Amino acid sequence: MLNLKRKLFLFFLGLSSVCISQTDSSSVKIKQENYIRFNYENDFFSATDRYYTQGILLSFIHPIIRYSPFSRTLFQLKNAINYFGIHAQQNCFTPKSIRIDTIMFGERPYTGTILISHSLNSLSKKKKLLLQTQLDLGGIGKCARCEDEQKAIHKGLGNIAPLSWEYQLANDFVINYNAKIEKGVIYRKKFELMSNANFRVGTLYTDFGAGLNARIGFFDPYFNNLGLSQEPESRKFKIYANVKANAKIVGYNATLQGGIFSKDIYVIDADNVERIVFTGTAEIVMAYKRFSLTYSRTYITQEYHTGVDHSWGGIFITAAF
Repeated sequence: MLNLKRKLFLFFLGLSSVCISQTDSSSVKIKQENYIRFNYENDFFSATDRYYTQGILLSFIHPIIRYSPFSRTLFQLKNAINYFGIHAQQNCFTPKSIRIDTIMFGERPYTGTILISHSLNSLSKKKKLLLQTQLDLGGIGKCARCEDEQKAIHKGLGNIAPLSWEYQLANDFVINYNAKIEKGVIYRKKFELMSNANFRVGTLYTDFGAGLNARIGFFDPYFNNLGLSQEPESRKFKIYANVKANAKIVGYNATLQGGIFSKDIYVIDADNVERIVFTGTAEIVMAYKRFSLTYSRTYITQEYHTGVDHSWGGIFITAAF
């Protein structure tokens, strides 16, 4: 199994190196907004405490990040508006029950991920294209501190202490390269439809997918900016709904199968991994001038044969400056 993991890692690392290109300096020179974002997701919104149980993401989007050496691994479109970002992210995962004090064979293992990411959103208003590329660096396992965090939250709320974290996945490093290209299909004043193709390659996730994103309501055009604008013609108050659907083919999922080089007490066997997974997200977005608030609900089909479907909610706060 370890030799197979190493071969997969070397293969996908080579594949990702083919995709890596230095950023081009020929971007559109206009005054553009910068962003600070805070995202919080938890399955508490679905009255559960299992699987993807919590995610925290803090983002800073500013032109200065283009000078990071890691930003040179990202793609951009020609004659585009380019938003460079850096992100800190923690995601936590548990089995179906946190009340069992032994390994739950056939269930998702306990684990967490901690990542620092560089991203580039490259927007072409004329072509109605958005290219998103991202490089993730970090770790999986106890280093993510999900055990301490979940136990502290449960203690503070007076809930039962989660059991069996001692069987969580071992520490391993993460390097992942992610890309998504979106194209406008329907472009109306109060309704837009975009299609996309996406992939992730690396030691954390390797999968390939396609999806749709529909918006209805009062908003600025999707390919003008990242949702908020300082331009005088921008709509001051925005309220709209997003509905997103994605289907992916799964090659590897380290949160189920363990890290490439780690030796784990327990993992989900490759034969138990679902190779086709569907995800759906519904969002309500409200924005006024330079601030926006989003509430989301996400549903995902089972990720392994002995698992079940799952859902969670999220609150996203964005400020432009």
